[in-house]
Amino acid sequence: MQQSSHNFEPLKGYENFEATTQIIIAEIQARQLPFEIIDSENNLLAVTFKNREYVIHEGTISDANSLISFWISNDKWMTKQFLKRKGVNFAKAVILGNMVELRSLSIPNYPLVVKPVDTDHGIGVSTSISNEEQLKVALERAFKYSKKVIIEEFFLGKEFRLLVVEGAVRAVAYREPANIVGDGISTLEQLINRKNVGRGDDYKFPLLKIKVDDEVTRHLNAQSLTIHSVVPSEEKIYLRKNSNLSTGGDSIDVTDTMPSFYKEVAVKAADAAGLKIAGVDMIISDLNIAPSQANYIVVELNAPPMLSMHNFPYIGKNRHVEKYVLDCILNS
Repeated sequence: MQQSSHNFEPLKGYENFEATTQIIIAEIQARQLPFEIIDSENNLLAVTFKNREYVIHEGTISDANSLISFWISNDKWMTKQFLKRKGVNFAKAVILGNMVELRSLSIPNYPLVVKPVDTDHGIGVSTSISNEEQLKVALERAFKYSKKVIIEEFFLGKEFRLLVVEGAVRAVAYREPANIVGDGISTLEQLINRKNVGRGDDYKFPLLKIKVDDEVTRHLNAQSLTIHSVVPSEEKIYLRKNSNLSTGGDSIDVTDTMPSFYKEVAVKAADAAGLKIAGVDMIISDLNIAPSQANYIVVELNAPPMLSMHNFPYIGKNRHVEKYVLDCILNS
């Protein structure tokens, strides 16, 4: 089994900033550009280049992306409308504003995915919903985070994040859902605790800790497992379906092996919303078959993409994406 190459070290003096912001600050320092920290708690700074000041929030939010583009990408339902205009595939879905509306909607076939319309980092998302009872629980959970909720078809495959900067894909990461590998001795709880070493509780770190919540418990139960179970040596156990790094997922760099077809789709998806800097989440059903329109969907667009997953992946090499991102910001 391939060993992790993760080697993140916080930037000295800026350890309290999110990892993506730390990466941008390090690049600003490398270019010897004057900059000012405006609000450290909100990862807000200003950098001066050619006598002009550029404000940067959370490492990637700036004038490089327009307000309308940011708004489109922040609304998962709106994103689907703009992807449709450009002929980019996405999951069939319905949107509802309350539980009562469910009775009058023609929902996609099971299995399903439920997600709040405007959250990120996998917050409130439930996947692989296979019956009405699970759907009701998932909707109640999602409505805790948003006034509108999307129910969409579950598209089987692996999820990738493609970073698009000014019309070019600069990095691709396979986002593997939170998992552990058995050793035949340790319990799942012990393996989780072991894997969490070196991970963070927040975005000051590229990789976040695996936390056992209702969704993890549900997926373990579906496999007739609990956190006290011991699994055979070398057997990989997935703890949830969604692959967000915020829920303990792993980033594995696949930039060099991703077919150009899907890179072109990512560029088209970013352009659909007018984004110059975008993290395009894509599910590909099978990378071993010839690329085609039927083999993928774009899940969502991220106007403030996480850069640290590409520079400090769980497995793979540093793509130094901050160089392209800062160039884009300073030329906006």
